[in-house]
Amino acid sequence: MKNMKTLHFSVLVFLFLIGTSTVALSQSKGSGKKGKARQDHYEKIDFEGLMHRFLSKPAASSETIEGIYSVSCVITKRAKGFLTGNEKEKTVQRKDNYARVAVIKDVPGSGKEYIEISLDERFTVNYPIVGEFNSLSEGDGFIYKHIEPDGKVVSFTFTNEQNDILDGVLAGMKGRRTITYKMTYLKVFPKSIDQLTSNQ
Repeated sequence: MKNMKTLHFSVLVFLFLIGTSTVALSQSKGSGKKGKARQDHYEKIDFEGLMHRFLSKPAASSETIEGIYSVSCVITKRAKGFLTGNEKEKTVQRKDNYARVAVIKDVPGSGKEYIEISLDERFTVNYPIVGEFNSLSEGDGFIYKHIEPDGKVVSFTFTNEQNDILDGVLAGMKGRRTITYKMTYLKVFPKSIDQLTSNQ
């Protein structure tokens, strides 16, 4: 079932890329005729639209974390006062819904259980894989590896205690200060209730 779903997804991506090339070619040919772009009547779909269709298919299990997420982040700083010695914490930065990503199962044998794909690169054919999720051996969450543009990898521990929400925390020392990154992934499609309904 999983292999069939992976094959189905690969076919969808292939058809999407072929369709994109065909539309671009027809537009470039039309623009050469008296400077007017040739109009077509094809329904347009971007990668997020493709993901919606893929994720709407009945899932093998309602417990999968596959879906489209809106990502938020809160960065806090905790340090002891120089004179008082009292520990204080303050929010350094808050970014709500700053990115949309798709989390999907990777192909068997890749060494990655799930991959995260950025949906912000809407006007390119190649979409960057910006992270990966792997289940913890205890089954209580996931190890998430985020890949920076320069190739640096940062690891978070994520829990999935609430339906449709992934919470991740990374804390580290910088000098005498503790910097904490809290990531929240809110699944916006499909919701758990939608998956349960489709599987009935």
